[in-house]
Amino acid sequence: MPAEDLWDLEERFWLGDALFYEHHLAADARMVFAQPGGMVGRAQILASIEPDKRWRRVEFADQHLLAPAEGTTVLVYAAAAGRGSTGSAYRGQSRSVYVRSGGRWQLVAHHQTPADCTLRAWGAGAAFGGCGLGSQGGGGG
Repeated sequence: MPAEDLWDLEERFWLGDALFYEHHLAADARMVFAQPGGMVGRAQILASIEPDKRWRRVEFADQHLLAPAEGTTVLVYAAAAGRGSTGSAYRGQSRSVYVRSGGRWQLVAHHQTPADCTLRAWGAGAAFGGCGLGSQGGGGG
């Protein structure tokens, strides 16, 4: 799959519906969001997808595509997204890991860090502050 197609796939994870997720999300997928989202698995991700809470637009910047091994691709980028309502703007850094399985790319891991987070401590027990929790993506890209 050409690089631009992987970026299109990534955009659809931000904007897509539950059917898209069911088809493209790996069985053992995990996503990580700032609290209260935390780490969630496939069942929680699928259950969280509600049409009226989906992102309406997303833009990527500072995009990097890494291919560390055959059949594995990592997308690293900055994102700006909105739901079309006041106070729904989100900015953050994201990373997604895709694995080619059964002839198609599947998302196995996604991580988002809101841009306004600051690391208060490094190492075990690190904590983030000022993370704009009201605007996080919960359940999808």
